[in-house]
Amino acid sequence: MSEEPKIEFIDKRRIKSIDDTCNEDGEADLDRLPTFVEKLNEQLEGNDARLKEYIVAHKEKMAEMDLLRKRLEEDAERRASARFGELIRDLLPVIGDIDRALEHTGEEERESQLGVGVKMLRNGLLKSLEKRGLEVVDCVGEPFDPEIAQAVGTVPVEDDEKVDMVIEQMSTGYRFGGIILQPAMVRVGRKD
Repeated sequence: MSEEPKIEFIDKRRIKSIDDTCNEDGEADLDRLPTFVEKLNEQLEGNDARLKEYIVAHKEKMAEMDLLRKRLEEDAERRASARFGELIRDLLPVIGDIDRALEHTGEEERESQLGVGVKMLRNGLLKSLEKRGLEVVDCVGEPFDPEIAQAVGTVPVEDDEKVDMVIEQMSTGYRFGGIILQPAMVRVGRKD
């Protein structure tokens, strides 16, 4: 049997141990890590710093996405509200026609089953729209405001306090979401 070759290993590192008392300048520093471990630690620190940058960038993008989502939701709500306001605006003439029809019927016709049924339908429609944000503008006794009412005439008044006040409301005004859909038609007090 052949003998295996012997490999000699000579450790040239300077290791300081308890028994070692060397005081030369090239003496080993046991607290120092080997070079490849230092390189790995440097890579790890670099990767940690990059990861933190990615996390910060991700959080910023998520915040931007949240703001965008919120803006889109508000925009969708605004558009839906505007469309609903248009629908209500289209229904207001129907309510006005019902009111005028009821005004021009006799007392007996208004108290008949048909008259009572028409009033119930009108009130039900109006209550349903009010639940969804429609507001009735009632300005009798208030100072005339051209933003919410349209003056169709004047009424002579003796009292100075009633000058420029709404004395009579000819037709109802309606507001939805802060927007006047239909101004109230009114008569304003004027001193002769």
